[in-house]
Amino acid sequence: MFKTLTVFYEGYFVPASTLIPIVAGLINYKKLSKATHALIVYLCVAFLINVAGSAMAAYGQNNMPLLHFYTLFELVAVMWYYKLAFNNEVANNWIITIMIIYPVICVVNFSFFQSLHEFNTYTRPLEAIIIIVTSCVYLSAQGVKKESFSTYERWIASGFLVYFCSSLFQFVFSNVVSHNVAQPVKLVIWNMHATFVLIMYIFFFAAIRNETNKR
Repeated sequence: MFKTLTVFYEGYFVPASTLIPIVAGLINYKKLSKATHALIVYLCVAFLINVAGSAMAAYGQNNMPLLHFYTLFELVAVMWYYKLAFNNEVANNWIITIMIIYPVICVVNFSFFQSLHEFNTYTRPLEAIIIIVTSCVYLSAQGVKKESFSTYERWIASGFLVYFCSSLFQFVFSNVVSHNVAQPVKLVIWNMHATFVLIMYIFFFAAIRNETNKR
C-alpha cells in the first residue's frame, strides 16, 4: 500500500504540481518580468521531462540518461533566470561563464566517469552547490535593498534554496542509497525529496502571485 501511494505521489502528484506555478504564470504572463518568464519556461520543460521520466519508469525503462541531460538543462535554465534577475554586468559575466563551463563538465562526466545509466553523483551535487551559492548571493543583494521578504524575487530564490539545500546530500549519496539501503527506507527518502520539490513549486506559485499583485 505504501509503495503504491509512493508511486502515485512521486510519479504523478508531484510532477503534476508543476502545473500550479505554470498555469498561474501563463495566465498572468504579460504582468510578469523577463526573469519570471524564464522561470516559467524552465518549469514547462521540467514538467515535460518529469512526465517523460515517469512514463519511462512506468514501463520499466532506466530513466537515468534523462536525469543527466535534465541536470545540464536545469543548471543552465536557473542561471539564465538569475542572469535576468541580477541584471548586473559583473554577475552576468560570472553566470555566463558557468553556463558555458558546466555543460562541458556534464558531457565529460557521462562520457568518461559516470555511466548515463547511473545517478550523476558528481555533476548533480555540483549543480546544487552552484545554485545554492547563487541564491544566497542574490538574497544578500536583495537584503541590501531592505525590501520585504514577501517580494517575488525572494520567494523564487528561497524556493531554490529549500529544494537544493535539502537535496544536496541525497544527490551525493544517491548511488550508495540505491545499492545498499532497504526498499522501505528508499521510499521514505524519495518521498522526502518529492516533498521538497513540491514546496519549491509552491514557493514559485507564491512568487508569481506576489509579482502579479504588485503590477
